[in-house]
Amino acid sequence: MIYPQGAGPTRTEPLPVSSGSARGWLLAVAVALAAGGVWVLYRRRGTDGQRGGGRSIVIEETRSLGNRQYLVIAACDGRRFLLGVTPGRIELVAPLDQGKPEDPS
Repeated sequence: MIYPQGAGPTRTEPLPVSSGSARGWLLAVAVALAAGGVWVLYRRRGTDGQRGGGRSIVIEETRSLGNRQYLVIAACDGRRFLLGVTPGRIELVAPLDQGKPEDPS
């Protein structure tokens, strides 16, 4: 490049180069913080009905009937219910007993 007289690039001191160990520590801290954040989110979300704040309502099973209609078995406070779910409504189909169904034979 051609510069006008007296307007050439100025020389500055080179930036100090940080050591590789400082970058390594920074990377380790960032990875540890990310792992901690993922762990906290996992614990808050929960993987079953007993984790994530002791939820009292649990969806035990879901079966699709097609056309966005489902049968759902939900449990709440030790009781189980069969629910019919459609886009516009949720209805109780039947309360379910805790015991096993009787053998009709």
